[in-house]
Order: sequence, then structure tokens, then C-alpha cells
Amino acid sequence: MIIDYPWYFVLLCLLAGVLYAGVLYFAGRQALPVRWRIALAALRCVAVSLIAFLLLAPTSRQRVTERQLPHVVLARDVSQSVALSADSAFSLDAVATALDGRCRISLDTFGTAGSTDIGAVLERHRGGDVAAIVLATDGIHNRGTSPTTIAEKLPFAVHCIALGDTTPRRDAHLSTLLCNRIAMLGNDFPVEVTVAASLLGGQGAQLTVTDESGRRLFSQRVEYTADQFSTTVAFSLTAAEAGLQRYNMLLSTVEGELTERNNTLTFYVDVIDSRQHIVVFANAPHPDLAALKQAVESNPNYEVVIVLADEVESGRWKAGDDYSLAILHNLPSRRHPSVAYADGLPQIFVIGLQTDLARFNALHTGLEISSRVARANEVTAIYRPSFSLFTIDADDATTLESLPPLTAPFGEARLSEAVQTLFGARLANIDTRQPLVAATAQGEQRRAFVWGEGLWRWRLADYQVHQSHAHVDRFLWQLCSFTALQSRRDRLQVEAERSYDAGAPVVLRAQLYNDAYQLTTTPDIKLELSGDSAHSEYLFLRSGNGYTLSLPALHEGLYRYRAIADGHEASGSFAVEALNIEQRRLTADHGLLATIASLTGGELYHPDQIAELTDKLSALKPVLYTRTRYTDMLHMPLALALIVLLLSAEWVLRKYHGTI
Repeated sequence: MIIDYPWYFVLLCLLAGVLYAGVLYFAGRQALPVRWRIALAALRCVAVSLIAFLLLAPTSRQRVTERQLPHVVLARDVSQSVALSADSAFSLDAVATALDGRCRISLDTFGTAGSTDIGAVLERHRGGDVAAIVLATDGIHNRGTSPTTIAEKLPFAVHCIALGDTTPRRDAHLSTLLCNRIAMLGNDFPVEVTVAASLLGGQGAQLTVTDESGRRLFSQRVEYTADQFSTTVAFSLTAAEAGLQRYNMLLSTVEGELTERNNTLTFYVDVIDSRQHIVVFANAPHPDLAALKQAVESNPNYEVVIVLADEVESGRWKAGDDYSLAILHNLPSRRHPSVAYADGLPQIFVIGLQTDLARFNALHTGLEISSRVARANEVTAIYRPSFSLFTIDADDATTLESLPPLTAPFGEARLSEAVQTLFGARLANIDTRQPLVAATAQGEQRRAFVWGEGLWRWRLADYQVHQSHAHVDRFLWQLCSFTALQSRRDRLQVEAERSYDAGAPVVLRAQLYNDAYQLTTTPDIKLELSGDSAHSEYLFLRSGNGYTLSLPALHEGLYRYRAIADGHEASGSFAVEALNIEQRRLTADHGLLATIASLTGGELYHPDQIAELTDKLSALKPVLYTRTRYTDMLHMPLALALIVLLLSAEWVLRKYHGTI
């Protein structure tokens, strides 16, 4: 018995009963004889003391032993490899019927049409009150953690029923495929595939890889030099196009093969174009243009397009949406005063003799140049160590200070507080305190400025001294890389996995931002989905601060989507992959089952040994569970009955003597 109060509270309860009974039967004049008063007082004392004691909320502690039947899990493999075997109709119903009343039975299944994970079913029941597991499977495990690793940790026996056929069959198949799921555009990526064949010694097949359009990318003859043959074929493919690409691998069939379905593989690679596309807008042809293109493109992460302002204004060039930076050379000018086509892009201005300074100042870029005289200065660079927007190599800074001068229009500069000077302008060995190269990261559109033309002379001089353009090129990379970093977000964003398993849910999520870049769920988001032969439209459902869309079951293939909302678009692609690994291997692995049984203290049975298995399981002993049970005495019926009995006896005695 347990109470949460000091022990002397029990004495106080007894004292309360004595005082209550004493006052009731011995205070004042009583008509009852003394012996009856003592008896009635005793009954009332015990009842009141018991009630007071129960108000202390005492609990009683009891040790309870419970008996439970042993828990047996019957798990059957329903994967495709079993379905294609002679044991496809095997059932565990006979085992469940024989154990009824002797064991608690749980039924489970594992495996799919595409794969089998034996370890998953073992892990699923590892933490329960299981006495034994019965696995009915062919032992073909092709996904997830190795079942032997999990079996070593199990506290109960696993009995295996060996299904399927271990006899080798005349067949060839494509087995393990190893390939990068992501590749960079223009790079080669490695592919390795295992080709296995059984009972086909002396014959051979052609291994071919094609792209989505059917164009052959790789082909090699594979000779089966033994009846039990396996080899790894390694080769490389070129990531020629950006986006999610589908590749088909085919192993030609030999007459008499068991099935042709395991001679093909489809795999997907997400080819990412990591190059930044830069457009150079120029007022007119100039040697700087070729120098800029060659310098920036010496870094494989950049691609440069040169566009003359005449081409833009005549409509011969159309703006794309994949440019990350605009370089404006001698723009705006008197001939081409508008540079609106570069709005929204990060910008680098190369300010030369043809730049219209008044129109340039009207752009409010953070740099203004006031000039009253139309003349040019020859200025060289002087490094400003206080520049903090990005870091330039000290050797590069020293080299640029020694290069020939740039030709800059005369003027006086006014910089906003956000503009920092990387190189100042030096005129005839005098520091003019004017900027030669400057940059700003203020707001969402970054800008940089080169106040002078003649960058081609810098590259030539760098090569003459160092036999390399590396110093100038590296400086221009850094300037482009810094300026091209945009903090602007796409207003509509859609999240999708690169690939989904066939039959698994395909869930897409979306977010939409308003003009202030705050999440909104007011407009509808429509999704246009196109596959190999189908085109469908769906509406996203609102969910919290975003949207979700659960697509119906999709067949294997490559799907492209386009989301549209409030004038904004987002597009992408994903693949639905059929897991055909069950078809690649149809020979049962009873050795794995024997290992699992041995590690857990179980046994291996065949379908015709079900009676022996049920006898083994019937011998499992019931499980006795001993636990401590705590009961609130205030809710115990016996305590209530005792109080009622005491008070009733008191009432009967008083009634008998006529005192009530």
C-alpha cells in the first residue's frame, strides 16, 4: 500500500474517527446503555476513519501474472519471381488453420511486382512480441538491407519455406547497372552493366544503348564463354543535351531463352547545364568584344554570345530567358540610346569613348560621370585593398597594375554609398581617386563598371609577359561570377523528384510568391503534364502556405510538366521507372534462406513439409508476463462495500433500540 503523505496522517485519520464517534455517542445525555453506545461508536469510528483514509488517495500494489499464447508471424512472398514459379499458388492458410487456438497468428506479405526486400519484413517485426516468423519465399532478395545482417540481431527463430526452383535455366539477362544519376552538360559519364547468362555457353549477343530518339550511342558484342557466365561491360556516354534524358539498353536474345523481358533496361540521367550564359551587347564592332568572349569562355562554366545593338533594334535578335548576365560595351550611345533589353539582368558596363554619359547617368546605376570636355584619358589600374565584395588574387592584382592603360572618357565620378572601387584610375603615375573598376551588390540587380575600353590590350600584354592570359581571364571570371549572382527568386516554384517508382505516389508541390515575394495561395495553379503518348491537365490543391498535387498512377516513361499561375510559369520533367529487377533473376536462392534460419535458430522447410513445421510451432510455450499493477483504493468496490456495511449495521442497531 502506498500513500503520498507522511505515516502519521494515518493516525490522524484514526483520531478523526474516534473524535467523531465520541462526540456523537458520548457528548450529552444518551438513552442507550453504555455497552450499546460503545458498539455503535466503534462502528462509526471505523467507518469515518476508513473514509478519511481513502481521502488520502492510497494505492495498492499487486503483482499480476498473465498468460499469452505465442505470437507467430506468417509472411509470404508475393513478388513477381514467385508468381512466375511453379509454387505461385502456395498458401500459408494450412499453417494458420493448424495453429489456431495454439498460437496468436499474424499474416503479412512482402515483395512487389518490381522488387523483393526480405530484410524489410524481418525489420518490421523485430521489436514486437514475436515468438517466431515463418518466411515463405524463393530467397531472391534484390532491394534493401541484407536480410542476414538483420537476422543476426533477431531474438526469435525464423523458419523458412523454400519456394521456387534452384535449377539453372537457359537465359541471359542484364543485371546490376551502375551509373551517375546526374551528369554535367558536355561531360562524359561512366556506365557499368553486368551481363549474366546461364546454359548459353558458346553463344553471344549484342549489347546496344540508344537515346530517347533511338539513336545508337554504344554497341558491343558479348560472348558467353561458359554455361554460367557473368561479365561487366563498362563504357562512357556523353551528356549531349540538358534535362532529364532517357537511355535504353538492349541485349539481343538467343534462341531458347526463358524470357526476353530481362534483356532490356531503361535508365534516366539528369543532365544539368551548369554553364552561365552571358550576352555582350555592343554599340559597334570592337577588338574588346573578341577579347571578352575568349577570356570569359576560357572558363568552361561560361558561354558568351555577342549581339550588336543594331541586331536588337531591327528585331534580328530575340531575348532569351536563360541569360544570367549582360555586358554593355559602349552602351548607351547616341546611336543606340535605349538599353531596356538588358533590364532585369545583372549588368557590367564597359564605359568607352562611344558611351553617351548623359544617358548612362539617367540609368541611375550608382555611378554618375559628369564631363564638360569630350576628350579621353589613358589610365592604368591601382588596386584598392578596401574592396570587400569579393577577393582577387594578390598576384593578379599586381599583374593588372602593370598592364597598359585603358582609354577612358574624361570626367568626374560620383559613387553611391553601395558602390565599391576594386581598381582606381592612375593618370601619369598620379592617383586620380576615380574608379577604373567598381561594383555594387545593392538591391536585387548587381552591377559592375569598367571605366575604359581596351581590354584586348590587357590580354595581349599579359600573354607577352607570362605566356598566358590567365591573370586577365581570372579577373574577368571573378567579375562576371560576382555580378551574375542574383538574389531574385522565381515567383512560381514547383518541386518534383527526378524519378518515381512505377505504382508509387507521384506528389508535386508548388509555391507562389506575390509582388512583394510573400507566399500566396490566392490564384489557381494549373499543371500541364505530357508523357510519351498522353497529355493531361490538373489543378493543384491549396495546402497551408503552398500547393500540392497527387497525380494518379503513371506508367513507366519520361514526363514533362508546365505549371501556370497568374501569368507565371515553371517547367521541368521527371521519370517514372519500372523496377524490373524481379525479371532479371528467376533462379531461387535457397542458400540464403538456410543462412537466415541458421542465424536465428530456425529451420528450412519445403512446401511438402508443412506438417513438420506446424508440429515445431505447436511446441512453442505460452508466454508468461508478470507486471506490477497499481490500483486506487478509493475506486475499489471492496472498500465501498465495507463502508456501506458498517454504516448499515449502525443504522440497524439504532433502529432496533428506537433511537432513530
